Amino acid sequence: MNRKALVLALGTVFMMTGAYAQKSGAKDKGDSASDPDSVVELYGKVYPEIVRPQGKGATSAGSAVATFAAPPTGVSSIITRNEMESSNSRFGVRGSEKLGAGLKAIFQLETAFSVDSNNSAFAQRDSFVGLSHNAWGTIKLGRMDTPFKAYGDDISFLGVSSGNFTSTSNVLRKPGFGTSSASSFHLRRVNVAQYESPQFAGLDFAVQYSTDEADTASRHPHVWSGGIKYEMGPLTLAIAHERHWDLFGGSRNVPTAAMSNFADQSVNSKDQATQAMVKWRLSKVHQFEFDYIRKEYKENATVTGRFASYKNNAWMAIWDMRWTPQWRTQLHYIKSEKGSCSRVAAVCVTDGLDGTQLSAGFAYYFSSRTYLFAMASWVKNGFSAVYNNSNQQAPSTGEDITQYALGIQHTF
Repeated sequence: MNRKALVLALGTVFMMTGAYAQKSGAKDKGDSASDPDSVVELYGKVYPEIVRPQGKGATSAGSAVATFAAPPTGVSSIITRNEMESSNSRFGVRGSEKLGAGLKAIFQLETAFSVDSNNSAFAQRDSFVGLSHNAWGTIKLGRMDTPFKAYGDDISFLGVSSGNFTSTSNVLRKPGFGTSSASSFHLRRVNVAQYESPQFAGLDFAVQYSTDEADTASRHPHVWSGGIKYEMGPLTLAIAHERHWDLFGGSRNVPTAAMSNFADQSVNSKDQATQAMVKWRLSKVHQFEFDYIRKEYKENATVTGRFASYKNNAWMAIWDMRWTPQWRTQLHYIKSEKGSCSRVAAVCVTDGLDGTQLSAGFAYYFSSRTYLFAMASWVKNGFSAVYNNSNQQAPSTGEDITQYALGIQHTF
């Protein structure tokens, strides 16, 4: 009887909460009777898939490779097996409250959850609270993606690329050496303050500041990120820039401690990237996007042999085709160049740090919210590179990765 009473009580609470979220409170002057003062919404996206990875072509042991590459083993590390992936399946709660004079309080708590397992943590995705005004823009405080991440790579691969092996960020927005995310320009930052402008004549922009809260007497690790976008009919143009101070994207990815400045408090780093995007909708069927990125990692080292700089360029092209309301296909190609590097009073070689990624897939829609998808992706690493799009495994130096998947996506 106690269990039944508890279930009944909890059910009543949730029913009342849901009802409150749907009904209107007191109205501001000028608001329509159908527009509530306070709204709370539950939303989500789930897209599990069965994945089949395989690797081949690892660079032979003892081969000469780039200065920042890990020593090659000649053995492929990607095990061919069946995997179940949940990617960035997620659910969230978001809402707003009218404060008068066109001002709203807004909030969001978004959680990634592994639908295929049980290791989720609460609200680790974009989560914030802020104030929004149609004429003055939006201010947010919390944890969220950088504008650099948001103002590029706009056409998601079949709508499921976030956290997926078809994500372009693995080759486009990272270097081809090391495994630390400190070098990535595809980030969700913590301790964030962000301003987003209203849209005016097709133009909008955003700027973000975040800190690692790990300052020392000589270091202040923090990030500035910003982007601006212009939309005019079928054409979208965007440019973004991001700078990382004292994140050491170079030193935290070199193969030996002798090359790294990370432990030397007398050294500082400044890494930056600039990105340009063009998107064109040709018709209701065809949509194209082209992105170009230049990344630079710099450290003011003075000790012989240590990391000083690395630069490289990368670009991608996407073709999205919606043939009918049911059928959709997509192709994308990403190319990252080997780049150039320097060390303090020492030779630095980048040969083989290039990489490419080609992905192809199709989707069948039962409705606008539910569809099946099948896709494949091929990452070809230069003989020194370790570009990696696997969620569970890591390639050896020079190893190519092929992955196939079948899955289902549902949005609520």
